[in-house]
Amino acid sequence: MSRRPYLITALALCALPLAACSTSPAQETSASSNAADPASSATPSSLSTPEVPGDGTFPRIQDVDRTDVDSTARAAAILLHSWDTVVDRTETAAAIRAKPLMSDEWAAHQAEPERNSSQGAWLDPAEHRAYSRAQAVPAIGDVSRDVAKDKAIRAYKVTWRWASRDGEPAEGTGTRHVTIYLEKHSGAWEVVGHQSHDLDAGEAQS
Repeated sequence: MSRRPYLITALALCALPLAACSTSPAQETSASSNAADPASSATPSSLSTPEVPGDGTFPRIQDVDRTDVDSTARAAAILLHSWDTVVDRTETAAAIRAKPLMSDEWAAHQAEPERNSSQGAWLDPAEHRAYSRAQAVPAIGDVSRDVAKDKAIRAYKVTWRWASRDGEPAEGTGTRHVTIYLEKHSGAWEVVGHQSHDLDAGEAQS
């Protein structure tokens, strides 16, 4: 009878280490799970290469009415200024995407240079993985005209801003005067030449 208190005390002391040991694996599992949480947030999908340039906002070639000179010319003017800083290395990348609207001869002239002439202007938009949103309106003046039944010239004032992919505003806008030269072959208008120049603030307002 006198040994029972000692036996109970001994059993209690033995149980303490076992209880302490039994909690350790649970604590380690929880810690491991918590440590794995940051790793589970892998590279955001926003950093992946877009499936299509401009996230599908650029004009689609198949939507252009090639039987209409103005539809063809305006689409070309906008496409030439539709850039995606994630996938485009130079401005000419936009011209290459517009090649289906061009004659074979003019399309062959569209080759990317070694350096981007607008590299400085693209620095901030590139930080935001931005793409351009271009608009084209007929330019003021008498440049636009029908030269013949199968030849035409169309001039536009093209403006663009940048749409970012990270929710932060992307700095930079631009305005250009763009001239598109077109010819009609087999019932379809095609671009046989184009040229452009930047407009200063005063010209852009006109």
